[in-house]
Amino acid sequence: MTVEQMLMDMEAALLSQNKGCSYEVVRDVENDTIRTNLTFIAEARKKLCIMASKYETKKYSQSLRKIINAKKSRIWEILMDMKPKKQKGFGEFPKELAKEFENDLEELLGITENISC
Repeated sequence: MTVEQMLMDMEAALLSQNKGCSYEVVRDVENDTIRTNLTFIAEARKKLCIMASKYETKKYSQSLRKIINAKKSRIWEILMDMKPKKQKGFGEFPKELAKEFENDLEELLGITENISC
């Protein structure tokens, strides 16, 4: 199950154009290599399916609702840890920006809280 999930993650990374405002995946792999890797990933996934059938393993089902809630919880933890008062271990947060930054974090928390399942 873990190997299949990792293969799925690799496939998603190879196929997507992840470019955000604070994070991006740099496509530093040649297109030919990407195509070859996708072929090998498909072959590996096919072999995993054969093995699962051969050894009669149970399929693990993951709830999308649980994935969304877990990601939301993790986002909440990260944003709460970013609050200026908790940044002392990384140096003093500039006082002139602290209130504005805290307000921005609160707004982002509110927006992410609207993600539903």
